[in-house]
Amino acid sequence: MLNPMKHWARVRQWTAVGGPPVVAAVLGNSFIGKEAMGWFRQLKAPRMQLPLPAFGVVGAIYYLEIGTVLYRAHRNDDRRVRRLALLVLAGNELWNASFFGRRDPRAGFLGIIAFLAPLLALQKAVATDRPSVLALTPYTLWVIGYDLPWTYSLWRLNRVTQH
Repeated sequence: MLNPMKHWARVRQWTAVGGPPVVAAVLGNSFIGKEAMGWFRQLKAPRMQLPLPAFGVVGAIYYLEIGTVLYRAHRNDDRRVRRLALLVLAGNELWNASFFGRRDPRAGFLGIIAFLAPLLALQKAVATDRPSVLALTPYTLWVIGYDLPWTYSLWRLNRVTQH
């Protein structure tokens, strides 16, 4: 027989863990409409730019990684990690609003620089939790190794086309 208390505890757990990444993905992508994608496609692309579908794959992996960190924070009752993970989620979505909403490559580059503060703070905060380190490190390396140089190159190539 199903224990209602355990059932609702599990529902609360999955809502706390899965809710924020799902909400962030939906809200963040709401800033990227047809007009914003048209603007993005007309930008001069750096040679290092991945094909557009690859960004969707990276995004999906990111939401799974941050969901893993949130799960571990919930399981370990680590409120600091949870707050930082939520801040990283919000920062990622604010980047979408800044870059696509303003249609501004410079804002995208500066946004990545600002985003590094909460991301690196989260990376440091999960240092003692191996599963969280394994989940978050690839994304942190992606932001530093790809996003930062890509947004810088995108800005430099498109300085004339800014509004």
